[in-house]
Formats: sequence, C-alpha cells, structure tokens
Amino acid sequence: MFMIVNTSVPKVFVFEPSSDEKRKNVASIYGRKKIATKTLDQIKEELKEIRLKNRETIETNTERFRNTLEKYPHLKIHFAPDAKSLSEIIKRVTGIPKFVSLNKSNVVINEIRPYLKKLGINSYIRYFSEFEDLSLEKKFLVDYWMLPGLHAKNLLETFDLKETIDFSKNGRSRTYVSILGVNAASAETGNLYFLQHMSNISKDIKEANTIFFIVPLEKIVKDDYSAKVHVRSMGIFGLESVILDLKPKKEEEFDFEGLPFTDKEKEIHIVIFDNLRKSLLSSHYTDLLLCIDCRACARQCPVGQHLPDMKDKVYSPKNLLLLHLQGAIKPFELCLHCGRCEVECPVGIQIPELLWKAQVEYYQRKGRSILKKMLDNPELLAKIGVYFAPFSNWVMKFPLVRAIMKVFPGIHNRAKLPSFSQQTFREWYEKRKHG
Repeated sequence: MFMIVNTSVPKVFVFEPSSDEKRKNVASIYGRKKIATKTLDQIKEELKEIRLKNRETIETNTERFRNTLEKYPHLKIHFAPDAKSLSEIIKRVTGIPKFVSLNKSNVVINEIRPYLKKLGINSYIRYFSEFEDLSLEKKFLVDYWMLPGLHAKNLLETFDLKETIDFSKNGRSRTYVSILGVNAASAETGNLYFLQHMSNISKDIKEANTIFFIVPLEKIVKDDYSAKVHVRSMGIFGLESVILDLKPKKEEEFDFEGLPFTDKEKEIHIVIFDNLRKSLLSSHYTDLLLCIDCRACARQCPVGQHLPDMKDKVYSPKNLLLLHLQGAIKPFELCLHCGRCEVECPVGIQIPELLWKAQVEYYQRKGRSILKKMLDNPELLAKIGVYFAPFSNWVMKFPLVRAIMKVFPGIHNRAKLPSFSQQTFREWYEKRKHG
C-alpha cells in the first residue's frame, strides 16, 4: 500500500473485491465476539439517503470541490460543459496523441470516446487487455443466466481499499495519456475514489505521464465517508453485471507496459464534467442524478445484451436514457417495460417510466413517421391483414418479403406472425351465438 506524504495533489483511493471482512467474521466465531455487519436493506437505505442528500446539494458540492482543488498547486483544474468541450481541452493540452488509455467508465466510453474518435485519437480500454483466456465468452456469457443470484441468497461481496496512490512515490512514468472516469470524489478533501475489478486503473494512475480525471457532477459527494459508501455500493450491487462484460476484445488490446519511460514531470488534470447533468435538476429526469452507475439495472434486462448498436457502449437502461437526453441517440424503443431494472436499482429509480416519458416527449417534438404510426396502431395492421386474407398469410411466407419487413418495419424475419382470417372473432362469435 502507498502512503500519501505529498500534499501537492489529492489522495487517490482504489477499491477492489476483498475477503478481509469474511475472514474477520469467521474469526469472530472462534473468538466469540460478534462483529456487526449491515444487511442488504440497511446498505440500500444508507446509500439512498446519501444520494438524495447529494442531489439536493449538488451545486454546493461542486463549488466546494473546485475550491478544495485550488489549494493543490500542482493540479490543473478544468470545467467542461459538454463532451465536445472536454475533447477540445484534451486536444489543447496534449495536441492529438496517437493513443490514449481509458477505463471502462460509462462517462468516458459513452460520452467522451465518440469525440476522441472525431479528433483522430485512437483509444483503448485497458480493462479488456487484462484478459488472456479467450474461453471466457463461453464460460461467462453463454452460461451467465444459469448463475444463482447472490443477493437472493443473502450473500454480499465485500470491497475494501486496495491502494492509496502517492504520485510522489511512483517513480518514472510512461509516455502516454490516460483518461479515467472517477467513481466518486470528496468535496471536503478533493480525494478521488475508484472501484476496479482488474488492475487497469491502478496501472494507468501510476504509469501514465498525463492523466485526466473526469468527475461528473453527480459523483461529487460531501465527504470521504459518502464516497466510500458510494464506491462499495457500486461493487456490491454491480458485481453480477460485471460478468456481462467479461468478453475479451482484441481491438482493445494495446501494450501500454511496453511504452518507453520518461523523466518528464507527471501532469494531473481534473475535469469537472456537466454534459446536461445540471439541467436535470429541474426536469422530470432528476432521479438520474441518484444513480451510482453500478449497472444493476442491466443485470436482468431481457434486451440489453442483444442490441447490435450497443457494442461500443457501456450498456444499461439508464445509460441509454441519459445518452438520449444528451442528444446522442434516439429514444430506446426496445424497452419491454418489464420493470426488472427498477427492482434491481439500489436507489429505486423508476427507469421504465422515465424511458416512456422520453419517448413521448421526443415524438411530440419530432412527430412520428408513417411507419411508426402504423406500428403503434396494431389494430390497423390487423385490419389490413384481415382485409387481404388469405393473400396476406401466403405472401408473408416468402423469405424476400420477410427480409423487407426486417429492414423497414423492423419485424424479425424469424418472428412468428399471426394468421389472418377474413372473418373477425366478433363476427365468428355472433354467427355461432345466433346459429
């Protein structure tokens, strides 16, 4: 563990899964000394209370955090109102680097990475280069749905402090830029908090010569205790969702450890990042600021892992909703409104309702296409099918017709469609009733 002795920069705490608490509980059995542990419901209650209070004080916390950072002379502090401005800050500071390392933060991947691509910057998610076993896809993704739910069995993973990183003791750095989305930041001390399941974040903080710590407004909390609760809760409620990402990606691999060392002084930039978040405070979507980005909502989403356009995104229903509100994508149309995401959310965000509101508002502004009007009116489609029956049943058997339906209306070519009859059920019933 590294100890901070240099006060020129804030402390950086990295949390990882740990068995320390489990060992203490086992030891307590033999020592006959009961060690109090919180239940899942108690953790949720404390977390929600902290997040609600944080939302009320988000502007105060942001201002206090910025004032705290200004006390550290070696820090470079920036404020970015949107993702385009943030990418321009990176360009201004670094030029256009040939490559940068990213952590798997949805803020970095979903919101910032597209703008880095527009600038011609090659970026790699170092998290994925840690995988060596290519059979992980079979072991985890295929069999994932057969895994038992840990929380249903009252089993909780523990996450404890792994490292306190001291920039003054890390030795030489390598010649590359790292962009890291911060999981929590203390307004009181300026300390930054991360949760990692591999070692990619620790390596980037220690090795990169230039680091951009991206701090979204909702991740700035009152104090260090609140930050610890936030990060540990990310681990507890998001552990099972991590398995969904354990697919090795060859395109993300880059040998950052093979880059040359430099004696150049390390540059540390902290970017306070808005990107529509402040405006959410006075909108229907203010509950999104309660989110801790654990992605528990993705764990049982029936459509999440089957979206072809989400391959380059960190998926969750909440992430898709935020991307839409930021103008990056259209409304999420595939939501089944099953409510599983709301049940899984540790702070109780009503995501299905917010997704529905976003769709309604979007089409009120933009209007609906003729195709969408038809798909939104299944009775009309049924009447057309009935009117042309049995021809409509016959024509839908052709592969070419089914291929056209997949491209335009979006109906899958293997979907089982109903058979149409020239006689409606009401007509059939009336004839039998009086016959």
